[in-house]
Order: sequence, then structure tokens, then C-alpha cells
Amino acid sequence: MDVPLAHLDRPFDYLVPAQLDEGAQPGTRVKVRFSGQLVDGWLLERAEETALEKKLLYVEKVVSPEVVLTPEVARLARAVADRYAGNLADVLRLAVPPRHARAEQAAPPDDPVEPAEAKLDESGWGAYAATGFLTALSEARPARAVWSALPGEDWPARFAEAAAATVRAGKGAVAVVADARDLDRLDAALTAVLGPGRHVALSAALGPAKRYRAFLAASRGRVPVVVGTRAAMFAPVTDLGLVALWDDGDDLHAEPRAPYPHAREVLLTRAQLAGAAALLGGYARTGEAQLLIETGWAKEIVAPREHARARTPAISPTGDDPHMARDPAAATARLPSVAWEAAKQALKGGAPVLVQVPRRGYLPSMACADCRTPARCPHCAGPLALRSSHAVPGCQWCGRVAAAYACPSCGGRRLRAAVVGARRTAEELGRAFPGVPIRTSGRDEVLAGVPDEPSVVVATPGAEPVAAGGYGAVLLLDTWALLTRADLRATEETLRRWMNAAALANPRGRVVVAADGSLPAVQALIRWDSAWYASRELAERRELGFPPAARMASLTGTPDAVADLLATAHLPEGAELLGPVPAPQGQERMLVRVRRANQAALARSLHEAAGVRTARKAAQPVRVQMDPLDLL
Repeated sequence: MDVPLAHLDRPFDYLVPAQLDEGAQPGTRVKVRFSGQLVDGWLLERAEETALEKKLLYVEKVVSPEVVLTPEVARLARAVADRYAGNLADVLRLAVPPRHARAEQAAPPDDPVEPAEAKLDESGWGAYAATGFLTALSEARPARAVWSALPGEDWPARFAEAAAATVRAGKGAVAVVADARDLDRLDAALTAVLGPGRHVALSAALGPAKRYRAFLAASRGRVPVVVGTRAAMFAPVTDLGLVALWDDGDDLHAEPRAPYPHAREVLLTRAQLAGAAALLGGYARTGEAQLLIETGWAKEIVAPREHARARTPAISPTGDDPHMARDPAAATARLPSVAWEAAKQALKGGAPVLVQVPRRGYLPSMACADCRTPARCPHCAGPLALRSSHAVPGCQWCGRVAAAYACPSCGGRRLRAAVVGARRTAEELGRAFPGVPIRTSGRDEVLAGVPDEPSVVVATPGAEPVAAGGYGAVLLLDTWALLTRADLRATEETLRRWMNAAALANPRGRVVVAADGSLPAVQALIRWDSAWYASRELAERRELGFPPAARMASLTGTPDAVADLLATAHLPEGAELLGPVPAPQGQERMLVRVRRANQAALARSLHEAAGVRTARKAAQPVRVQMDPLDLL
């Protein structure tokens, strides 16, 4: 039943009346009477008899005879709910989109689209000596791989070729990407390889009608391949043979709704349950992907060093001794001379230049020009920011302007930039390169691509557009803002963002990173060796007992509610409590750490404790999140 209460997270038996016998099939939506109310539910199974001795109620209504919950997805949903200490109803709400009656009635018949001969070219995978992976897919073998892509790689084409090999074996495939831009690229690649009508794109951004039509095309078996954002990780593909995920380190893969599953874990669980192949791809490698390799669950697909050297652009840090000798201010300058020269040469050669800055806006943070004290709002203590060169400083929290700001420490009235945003960077580059078009790509407007002509593109991480012929230069500025974040994954995430941007340069281009070359993350970028860095990072986390070497659960709520949940839960032996630490809105956060082998026991104990509290109708809820991305 669609009731989000932990103590009701189990199947219930109902009688099926004779008039609903034909339509009440496993996987259909129904309405039943529960506690005096009419609630939605899914029919999971039909049986001739029940073990219950009490009188049963009848199913009130079959909402639709459409089978929207396949046995494979139902089994996956139960496993995901158990993995994340959640309710099956919450997972099914993510897995099955809301019904759209008009789209359901207007959907094409169940007949599958006639198969077309896929254009399978193995030369792209040949650079990685990975044609054996495609062979395994074409033979319906459950190969599992972690793929480290080279710079400039046409990864949508490689994913499309893997899907085509799977379809040739008579199997289906599910591929998940982080955002709409990646989805558009993968959609076009699949159309080119499989032909039109052989796949659907599934995304929450499609709207209710289009999304439900795409969902029905998959559930009815009309198409063998489904691609999409994280909304597609539960797509009901017939006879699943491959799950694929691009850039598993992107935080967009983490579902913000309960029970907060991650697309990587859902797809890997699905591959395990269905006996399907799995492919994790990306320019950078996460600690979780490295753990799959070290435990033997997956094999790595990497290019030989000679191929990597041939396709990697020249990557230069700005803190090395030779650069310091030529430009003593290189360590502190925001745009060192080596970066300026690289951009100048690229523009002179007719190629665009990409500049990555970690902060959006104009001046997102300011400070007193005299004593360097951070400028805060006198009303709510929020950070003051400047939205443009002609604007008045304003608070980013309450929105009030601070035209008459005076520093509480020294009384000074002059402000200076503490952090420079993308729009201010674009303004400065416009003065440095007069006559050159300056474009910005960020939250307000994300560019899909840029023409192969001299221009400067200033982008925030994740919003870098693809250049037709590759960028002549890629400048990675303000690296301290990424490297010094108070986050367990700060350096791993920084390397991922750098490599995603550097991969857009052409092989003859140049990448300049404004950081000291002795840093391990910079060394991994220079050598294009994220596997080495992921192995190093995983070893450090294993020594310190941090994920993914250990498992953690985050409990957030009022102090009394968190204490009540912990007192109710029967935590597994060896569980450690870390905290509490303050959380927003007067709440607190507690972390529970266990060994990887005790993950299931921890999730089960927390779910049972949550069930006890909901049965008691506890007034204050507690947010339970397994393996949260943010541990601070």
C-alpha cells in the first residue's frame, strides 16, 4: 500500500472479487480499504489461499489493468528499500511514475518495434583493448567493468555500442546519465547506432504525459533500451542484459527523496539480481568504483599508457619552480602569465578557450578592505554579495541591501572581493581579450555547445559546453575554493571536475591548472591517472574507517527524537556513534558507523526502530539516510 509508515512496510492480503478477477493481475494499480480509508496500492501477487485466519477485505477497485510493476522491478524495489532502511512504498513512488490516463489510452499497441541491424563499430573500444567486453555483451554474459575514458572520448557513442551489442543478444539495456545535456547526447548516439524507435529517453523533465508514454513503451516491451537521468534507474526493461552509468561521482545521481538511493547502487543491485552486465564509465574514478575493482566484482577498462599520452593535452600547473622563476606572482595571481599565454595562443589559432571557475555570480563573497573581516549582513548575519559592478551589496540570505555597511571590527566602509564569481571573471577576461566574444555557462543558462571559433567560455563545474573541435586551452582557476572545502570527498570531487573540463580540450590543446604541481590530485590530472588516485584515496579511507571502506548512517532530527530512535534500535555489534553535530533548524545529526559486513543489519535495525516510533505515533520524525554523500 502507498502508506509511508515504517511499521506498515509489508504486504497485506485482500480478496479479489469476481468482477475484478480479469483486471486484477500482479503489477497493476489498485485501491483498497485500510483503516477506514481508501488508499492506493500495487497488486504484488495472486494466490489461491492465505495463511491468515481473520476475515479479509475485498479489493475496492482496479485503477487500471496496465501492468506497471514488473516482477523484476518489484524485487529490485524491495532490495533497495532494505538497503537504504526505507519503505517499499517510497521506492515504488520513485520507480513507477504517476498514471496519466490519456497517455495510457493513446499509447501505441504492445507490438514491439521491428528490429533494425545495429551499426556496431568496435574500433572505439579498441583503443582500450576492450573488444572482449562487447563480445561478452553480444553473448549475453554478465560482464562487469569500470571504464576510465580518455580525453576527448565520444562516450555516448561507446555507450550506444555497448547497448547495441546487448540488443544483438536479445537483451535489454538501461543507461543512466546525470543531466539533460548528457541525455541529449546519448539519445542522439543511440538513434545513430540502433536506428529510430529502438529506444526511449526517460526523464522527470519530460512532463507527466511524455514520461508516462516512454515508461509504457518500456513496460510493454516495445523498445529494448531505456536511457535517462536517475528517473530511469528503475525502468522496466524486458529481459535486462546491461546497466550502464556515466560519471557515477556526480552528486545528481543521488536521489533527494526518501529513502535517498544512489543511482550507482541501484543499478549495481539490479545487475546482481538480474544477472546482467554492468558498466560504470567516467573520466575520473570514484572510491566506490575502485572498491568494485579491488574486491574483484568488476574489471577495469583503461587505455594503454601510449594511447593515453597521445590523446591527453599538455597539462601544466602554475606552482612549479620553472613557472615561479619566470613569474614570481604565479602562486597568488588569479590568472597567471602561463594561463594568459595559453589562452592567447589558442585564440590566435582560431580555437575557443574554456575557463572553469567554481563559483557562480559576480562577487558571491566580500570582506572589509581594511582588516579583511568577512562582510556579514547586520540583520541576519548572512554573507554580503555584489550582483554586478553597479549594484549595491546585498545579503544572500534575507535579500536586504547594505548600502551603508560599516565593518564591526574596524569601522571601515570599503569592501573588497573575497571570492570572485563567473560573471566577474567574464568581465575581467573581456578586458584582457578585447574583441573576443565572451560567453558564460552556469545555473542561469547552460550552453549545450559552442562553435569552433575564437571565443572565451566561462563556466562553473558541470556546466562546461562541448566545443565542436575541442578547446584550444582549458584554464582551471580558483582551485583553492574546491580543494579546501570541508568535505570528505573534496579532493576526489575536485579531480573529477578538473578531468571533466580537461577532457574537452583537443589533443593539441593545453590545460593550465592554477595549483601546486606537488598535490596528488594535480599529479593524477597531469598523468591522466585517476585510477592511481582512487586507489590511494580508498587506502586512506580504509585506514580511517570512512566510506566506502565502511558503512555509515546519518540520523537527523531534534535531539530528543534522535536519542529516542537510537534507544529503540538494536544496533549491530561494533557500531560506533559519531556526534552529535548541529544541523539546520535547531536539529542535530548523529552518524552511525559499522563494518561493511554489517550494513544490512544496520539498515534493518534502523528501519525496525523507525517502525516502532511510527507505531507509537512519535511527534518528531528522524531522517534516516544510509551512506550519505555529505558526512559533515
